[in-house]
Amino acid sequence: MKRIVIITMVLLVFLSACKTRKSRSNRLAKSALDSTKIVLPEIKEVVNNSFAFDFLSYKSKCDYKDANMDQSFTMNLRIKFDSIIWISVTAVGFEVARAKLDRDSIRILNRLEKKYYVYDYAFIKKLAGADLSILQIQYLLTGNLIFPPEAYNFASEKDKFKTVAGYIENTVAINEKSKIIEQILQHLVEKSDADVLYSNYKKVDKQFFPGKLDMAVQTPKGNASLIMENSSINTNPIDAFPYEVPSKYAKAN
Repeated sequence: MKRIVIITMVLLVFLSACKTRKSRSNRLAKSALDSTKIVLPEIKEVVNNSFAFDFLSYKSKCDYKDANMDQSFTMNLRIKFDSIIWISVTAVGFEVARAKLDRDSIRILNRLEKKYYVYDYAFIKKLAGADLSILQIQYLLTGNLIFPPEAYNFASEKDKFKTVAGYIENTVAINEKSKIIEQILQHLVEKSDADVLYSNYKKVDKQFFPGKLDMAVQTPKGNASLIMENSSINTNPIDAFPYEVPSKYAKAN
C-alpha cells in the first residue's frame, strides 16, 4: 500500500516543473493578476474562475492501474493552502495508509506493515523527473493553472493555450465557462508526458471544483493511470491534520 500512496503522489505531481517560488501567497484569483504584465483575455478568465480556498477537504474514490497492479481504494484529503496535504487511504473499510505533505517533507504510514517512511522532495523529483512545490500539487488537484498566467500563449487548436518552462511544455484546454478541462505536460528531453482530464465540475461555495480527475502518465519505463471520483467537497476551516507514528512502527527508509 505504501507503493500506492507514493505512485499516487507521483501521478499528482508528474512534470509540474517550475521550482518553488519565494512568494508563497500567489493565489490564483483576480487580485493575483499583475496589471503590468500582458495576460491573454482567455487566461484572465481562467484565473477569475479558478478555485480559491484557504482550507479544502473531500473524499475521492480511486482506481489505479499500471502494468503490474490494478487497485481500487478511497482517499480522504485535507488541504491547507500552500502548506499541507493530508491523505488517508482506506480499503475494505479500514485505513491502510496515511500521508502528510508539507513544504519540506513527505511522510507516510503503512498500517498494513507497521512501517513509516520520510522523504524530501528530491525523492519525488527523482521519481517524477521534475522539481515541484506543494502549491503546484494543490493546483494540479484543484484544476488550476500551475504556471504564471502571463506565461501562456495561444496553441494551434481552439481553446488551448501553452507555455514552455525549462524542459517542460504545458498545454491547457478550457471550456465555455473558462474552467480547465485538460492539462497536458510533456518533458521535452525525457520524452515523458502526463495528461490530466477534469470533468463533472461541482458547485462549491459559488465556485466550481472538478468532480472527476482522470490522469494518465507515459514514460519510457512504463505507463500508469489514476481516476479520482471526488465527493463531499468542503472549504470549512480544518483544525487537525493528525499524523503520529506509533511506537511499534519501524522506519523503513
